[in-house]
Amino acid sequence: MKKILAFISIISIVGVLASCGKENVATEPKPKTCEQMEPCKTALEYATYTEQGAEDKAYKMETKDENLTSYDNLAKAKEYIASDYNQYQHTKINKYGILEYEVSPNKKYIYKFKFNDFRTGEIKTFTVGILKEGDKYLTYQYFNGASKSDVTTSGEIVGHKRYYSPELTQQEKKELTPLPVEK
Repeated sequence: MKKILAFISIISIVGVLASCGKENVATEPKPKTCEQMEPCKTALEYATYTEQGAEDKAYKMETKDENLTSYDNLAKAKEYIASDYNQYQHTKINKYGILEYEVSPNKKYIYKFKFNDFRTGEIKTFTVGILKEGDKYLTYQYFNGASKSDVTTSGEIVGHKRYYSPELTQQEKKELTPLPVEK
């Protein structure tokens, strides 16, 4: 009798295990954060250096296209390091909203950030371009923001994705959502 019950138990367990995995579970993939994507991570690092006043570090991340660099050379960039840089050198942009435009797939991106200014606390907007050159992502700053033509390919405005820093409240997301470039 015990052998029959053990056999029935084993058969029922095998039946349950065999049915596992037959159901398709529709789960949404967890959205990536900016820090998980190399171009966005590079743009955030560049924005942080610029906000800290570390003009030399920001310059080293820039493309060497003379029409896109902030300064003529590294020595010139070092002249413009913020006088209060030591006070902000360890400060990071922790709360932000970002629009990502992938203008040329895996080659050219434009990121529009919205975050609190380190010095004044006011909400500010910062736009940075990213170019993939070889295996590196290099940056360039849009001093007056990107224009509609900057995010247009073949006559069409490219779509954008939104990213936020983790753990923002709904109110913070509302305040830190950048307006699309095309508006």
